[in-house]
Amino acid sequence: MADKWDAELAETCLGYLDQGFSVMCPDFKLVFVNQRFIELLQMPPDLMQRGTPLEDIFRYNAERGEYGAGDIEAQVRERMDLARKREAHSFERIRPDGVVLRVDGTPTSDGGFVTTYTDITELYNSRQALQRSHDELDSRVQLRTRELAMREEELSHKATALETIMESVGTGLVLFNRDLELVACNQKFIDIIEYPQSFKEPGTSLEKFIRFNAERGEYGEYINEDFIQSMMARARTFEIYNEIRRRDNGRYIAVSGRPTPDGMLASYTDITEQKKAEEILRHNNEMLEERVEARTSELKTAKEIAENASRSKSQFLANMSHELRTPLNAIIGFSELLMMDDYTVVSPEKRLEYARDINSAGVHLLQVINDILDVAKIEANQINLMESNLEIKSLIDPCIHMLSVQAKSQNITLKVDISPDIPLMKGDPTRIKQIIANLLSNAVKFTDPGGEVCTKVHLLEDGSISLCVIDDGIGIAEKDLEHVQTQFGQVQSSYNRNHQGTGLGLSLVRLLTEAHGGHFLLHSELGNGTQATVTFPPTRTLATNTAAESKAILA
Repeated sequence: MADKWDAELAETCLGYLDQGFSVMCPDFKLVFVNQRFIELLQMPPDLMQRGTPLEDIFRYNAERGEYGAGDIEAQVRERMDLARKREAHSFERIRPDGVVLRVDGTPTSDGGFVTTYTDITELYNSRQALQRSHDELDSRVQLRTRELAMREEELSHKATALETIMESVGTGLVLFNRDLELVACNQKFIDIIEYPQSFKEPGTSLEKFIRFNAERGEYGEYINEDFIQSMMARARTFEIYNEIRRRDNGRYIAVSGRPTPDGMLASYTDITEQKKAEEILRHNNEMLEERVEARTSELKTAKEIAENASRSKSQFLANMSHELRTPLNAIIGFSELLMMDDYTVVSPEKRLEYARDINSAGVHLLQVINDILDVAKIEANQINLMESNLEIKSLIDPCIHMLSVQAKSQNITLKVDISPDIPLMKGDPTRIKQIIANLLSNAVKFTDPGGEVCTKVHLLEDGSISLCVIDDGIGIAEKDLEHVQTQFGQVQSSYNRNHQGTGLGLSLVRLLTEAHGGHFLLHSELGNGTQATVTFPPTRTLATNTAAESKAILA
């Protein structure tokens, strides 16, 4: 093996690596350092000359605070005493500028020492996430150190020192010449990419490595000859490259290539644990951001709910003050007139009129209370739908009849347009009738004399049933559409203030529609009427029946 290496080749390899190296002879004088050593430890080049005593290097470091506070000569003696023990060592040093170095020392068979210096600042900062990886790495370094110690007896002094340096690192190293033939590689390179041992033979072509990888799917599926030749063409450019390769076994390998005067030097580093640590950190950051965003949204929603609740409370009190006092005042006032002892003061005709007024006020008051209770039940999820198979036309007709007197008194035309193919549907007839009555009542209330209100029912393509109540009344401004659908939401105008109502009608329609799994949509334009559409989902539409079958079911 000794004739495969020479000093010039070794120095060329070491000069292009990302690790610092130093070699001490048995009498603790400097034999060799690479440029990376000088850069990492910020050493003056004139001090890093062959033959410099190790003691001088220790003293220089101590004087600039590399070992911390304390007596400089004591620090130098302590380190020289440790060096004289000639024991393999591995430790981490945090430099004053915050750079973290891993220092690995290996004694040689002639009493000298080989030391490697690796910048592990990023790895050090991720230590907690990578602790298990560090333990495994330490174990491998110790094992490799023992293997190197056994091989040192077989090699000459120069070859031993050089191979020890190459084989001590935890990085796979491979050197190719200008013809892209293997000059040398360490065992780590063979192990990390799982090449056959025969590939370690000098002279093995790079193309053989590429073809071996292609055949076992290292570059993915469907790799052809053109791909292999393109990789060889890329290699012949001898340009710097850096990439991260994910292997089939799930491990990540960082591959770095640097040109040398006589070829290309590549390094292969297993960064699987570092990748896992990055994934953990990224996942934790994403989780934290999601939690912060969710919490912010919750706080914003809670604030809006609180503000809406406060406004609803004020609005509720204002509306109820009017809607409850008006009929109560009528009931109390007219009842007091009826309670007068002198019957001659009030004629029988007036008494009958007062009684009717009391009844009307009581009916209105009961309707207000019922609407409030219905809304409260729905929002508390306490409403139970009494569902049955029903024909929607049979619910519309009574509502039309109920509002016909009021419509006639205002000269308003009520129309019904129902498609003949409307099938039966499943729902609560009382609640659906309540939806229809509220929509018709609103339409009649806000339609001018001589106007028209049309109720349309048709079957949509997806099987949904659509119920529309359309009027040509005063309409609603676009900015007020959302407001009128809220509880007690009324457009504050002189027109609607002349009409009784709590503002619960459309809110109740929306809640009852949603209780049936449907959707309520209000479209209006100020001065051009309003269209209120209730759409029941396809799941509530029963299979289409013939007219005879429908009559049989209803019978």
